Amino acid sequence: MAAERVDVVVIGAGIVGASCAYQLALRGLRVVVLEKGAAPALGSSGRSAAGVRVQFTTPSNVLLSKLSLAAYRRFPEEHGLDVGYRPIGYLLLVPEARWADHLEAVALQRDLDVPVDVVTPSEAQRWVTFEEHGLAGATHGPIDGVVDPHLATHALVTLARRAGAKLRLSCAATGFRRDGGGWQVATPDGALLAGHVVNAAGPWAGEVAELAGLHVPVVPMRRHVYISAPRQGGAVLPLTIDLGTGFWLRSEGDRVLFGLSKQDQAPGFVEGMDEDWLEQVLVTGSERFPWLADLGVDLRSCWPGFYEVTPDHDPILGRHPDAEGWVDAAGFSGHGICHAPATGQVIAELVVDGEATSVDLRAYRHGRFSSHRRGEANII
Repeated sequence: MAAERVDVVVIGAGIVGASCAYQLALRGLRVVVLEKGAAPALGSSGRSAAGVRVQFTTPSNVLLSKLSLAAYRRFPEEHGLDVGYRPIGYLLLVPEARWADHLEAVALQRDLDVPVDVVTPSEAQRWVTFEEHGLAGATHGPIDGVVDPHLATHALVTLARRAGAKLRLSCAATGFRRDGGGWQVATPDGALLAGHVVNAAGPWAGEVAELAGLHVPVVPMRRHVYISAPRQGGAVLPLTIDLGTGFWLRSEGDRVLFGLSKQDQAPGFVEGMDEDWLEQVLVTGSERFPWLADLGVDLRSCWPGFYEVTPDHDPILGRHPDAEGWVDAAGFSGHGICHAPATGQVIAELVVDGEATSVDLRAYRHGRFSSHRRGEANII
């Protein structure tokens, strides 16, 4: 049977793949999205803590955030779809050793016209109670906050379909080979012949690239979201990060979500909860937030997920240097929800116009890992 001809095959119906499909279809291309799961957002997107923030330290990351948060804020008015955006804020608690560099990042953020407030530790107590030892100051992003990862992904899928994109669920790409000026993509439902492949497979992006004989340094890293027992009353807590330890928390209804990355976690698709790690998480978190120890943890409601990690924790966005027509959009290292709307825009620019113009993608190029560059500092 002859291969079906399309313009672009997008691999993955997580939030990044959905955004790419929407923007590409909006530009008039014939787009097919292949998703191995039975529904969108069943991978790392749906298991995310769903934070969105502008408080990054590199111009490209700040700009991706600026564009993406603007898109999330406009979604109900522009598209009549709810993505669950709530500007509960991000509060970063900054140790003395990082304060000077952090203020440089604030200057960059303000130069790029995103709102960030600098406050003292005492002033930051208005949002959440914490121990002030070792802190030089704090910053608060008033438009930072959270979205609902399922609502946001399905909203983008809806827009992609409205624009003409086709979504094939329970249909994984099983092989790739060059075919003339394009790619032949094997699937259980038959072959597709496309001019471009967009690899938006999240933590599986490295494995997908291997099917095409390509190297894309993205690996899965297990992360955990812990959830407290219900608490009585209390204000909404911003997504608060102790930059000295990496511990974070935020409120979700009458509960508190919290977590801490395990730095020596081996890469791989390790399923299930690491209940032994919870003790270290609580010890670390309680040193800054003593009240956390009295909340209790609802172990049945906690969940694991996966970061899609690159060597420098920034994504890989752009054409693969070893394969014409292959574009990667993966490796966000925990920031895929945050940067998805803008990523779809720049990938569509790259495919259709030949160059991304909304954001300079040089910081995200393939092959950068052998060079000495100042990468993103605000990685959690």
